[in-house]
Order: sequence, then structure tokens, then C-alpha cells
Amino acid sequence: MPDQEKFRFISLLASELAANEIRLPSLPDVVTRIRSQLEKKHCDFEQVSKLVRVDPVLVSRLFVFANSAYHNQTGDRIDSLDAAIARLGFELVRNTAVSLAIKQLFLGEKHKAIAPQLRKIWARSMKLSAMAFALAQRHKEVNEETAFMCGLFHEVGKLYILTKAKDFPSFLGDTKSLNNALDEWHPQIGKNIVEAWKFPADVCESLDAEEYLVELTHDAPSMVDVIYVARLLLDASGDEAVDLEAIPSCVKLAVTEEVMPAIVSAYEEKLQSVQQSLAAAA
Repeated sequence: MPDQEKFRFISLLASELAANEIRLPSLPDVVTRIRSQLEKKHCDFEQVSKLVRVDPVLVSRLFVFANSAYHNQTGDRIDSLDAAIARLGFELVRNTAVSLAIKQLFLGEKHKAIAPQLRKIWARSMKLSAMAFALAQRHKEVNEETAFMCGLFHEVGKLYILTKAKDFPSFLGDTKSLNNALDEWHPQIGKNIVEAWKFPADVCESLDAEEYLVELTHDAPSMVDVIYVARLLLDASGDEAVDLEAIPSCVKLAVTEEVMPAIVSAYEEKLQSVQQSLAAAA
């Protein structure tokens, strides 16, 4: 690939980031409205139910979730939307809506030219979400549903880079240069996108975890710690042992070799549940 095209592409990313011009399509209206309801001091159950009903795909996914083995351990089948929402809780309803929206961003028809790369990134996002959830649910200081959402968002910067790269075919075909750009630029770009979607600071900061990591203190673990450790555990090779005690974020989250089997089990259970429930979603 000519160095000139690589330079033009990287210069484009840098200029758009500097000018705060990084944009992906807005999240669907139902996601925005549900978030607005959840942010109110007194969330209105009836209003959330009304909002959900306008999206048939979301309704169908909530029924699948509510009646899955993961969320229905007693075997009592639910056949009303209100009962499904009550069983799942508002935050999981929000995360289901977000999951469907992010899935559509990654797997939409308009991205056929880069579909293989995007399917791989989407699969990674699901794994990261499940691992973040498994880590966060062990600590009352961090919300597991918010951690799951942070995992979903973490790779969204790569989607933006790939959609831009479609206009630079030589660059898109240079796997090494493309992967280097994805790794280097996606944290800042993803953070910029999620900030534009007006999510809280802790969610936005988790997209660029290394930038916001701090040395070990007595502070409670943060979303940055959760996402950093989730990535670390997913990326760890079976041949390369990770010294968990030497990593401040692992210490803050009390991740040790002794608890790893339980974390892995929770991760696999959550991942299977989410994959099955979203599999039929349009």
C-alpha cells in the first residue's frame, strides 16, 4: 500500500478527532427515551412499558430473556410484557435495547463490504460485555448492567474506523496497517462517539481504559478497572500466565487465581444467555 494513502487516512482520523467530528448514527429513539426514564429520580414503570411496546423486536427479545434458563430458574413462564419487565428490571431492559442497537450498527446491510471484520468485532464485544458483567457482579461498588453496557461500547471506535476505511481500498486491504490503526485509534474515537451519545463520564472513560487507569489506592474499583481487567482476561494466552497480584486493577477487583474458575463460569453462563437471546434479533 502506498504510504501516501496510509498517511491520508491517519490524517483524516486525526483531524476529525481534533475537530470533534467523529460521529456514528444516533441510537434509536426508544433507547434514548428509556435512558431518560431511568435517569429520573422516580422511574415510571408504566411509561417504560409504553416505550418498549413501540419496538416489536425489543419486545420479542425481552420475552426470550425473561423466559430463558438464566433469568427463569423457577420455570415459571411469563406471557405479558409488564411481567417480563418486572422480572428483568429496568437496567436490563435498557441494555437489551442498547444491545440490539449496537448489533444493528455492526451487522447492518450497508456494511456488507466490511462484514467479516465487523462480525469479528461484534463477537469480541459480546465476550467483553459478558466478562465485564461477571467481574462487576462480584462487587457492590460497580453496577454489573452498566459494566455490560461498557463492554458493548468498547469496540465501537473500530466500527467508525472501518466505515471510513471503505473509501481507502488499499489501506483496507493492508491487514497489518489496518489492525495497527484500529488498535491505536479506537479508544479515543469510541470515547468521542459515546460522549456524543451523552452517556455518563464513567461509561465514556471505560472506552479508553489505559488513559484513565490510576495506581492502586484504597478507592473502590471503577468501570475503567472492570473493562481493563475484562480485556486482560480475554486476551491472556493459555501459555502465558498473568501475574494477577501485580496488576492494581486486579487487586482492586479481588481477582485472584482462586476465584478465576468462578469468574470464568459466570462469564460463560452470561455469554451463552445473551448470545441465545439476541441470535434471532433482526
